Amino acid sequence: MPYTDVRVLLARNMKRYRELYKLSQMALAERVGCSPTMIGNIEILKRFPSPRNINLIAEALEIPPSELFVEESSAYETIRDDYEVRERLTAEFQRLMDKTLSSRRR
Repeated sequence: MPYTDVRVLLARNMKRYRELYKLSQMALAERVGCSPTMIGNIEILKRFPSPRNINLIAEALEIPPSELFVEESSAYETIRDDYEVRERLTAEFQRLMDKTLSSRRR
């Protein structure tokens, strides 16, 4: 198996999860309690976060910190599938709720 630098793994996985949850760098920074510049710098390999910030990033992304450093992750696939189902169910629930409320107004 080829070696991948931990900085590259962190940047790649952090961005993958951020995009999965449809979070901007600013939104993730707010969840972490840091600046958007720090998030951007991590993603472009300009900075490497402290252990504390790694934990905060993982917590903000709702994953174990180890997920930020894996080459391939079955957990990512599961989370992605769950997230897609949740998005579809939320949209369908919203549609049904809107339909119900609009029919009550008539």
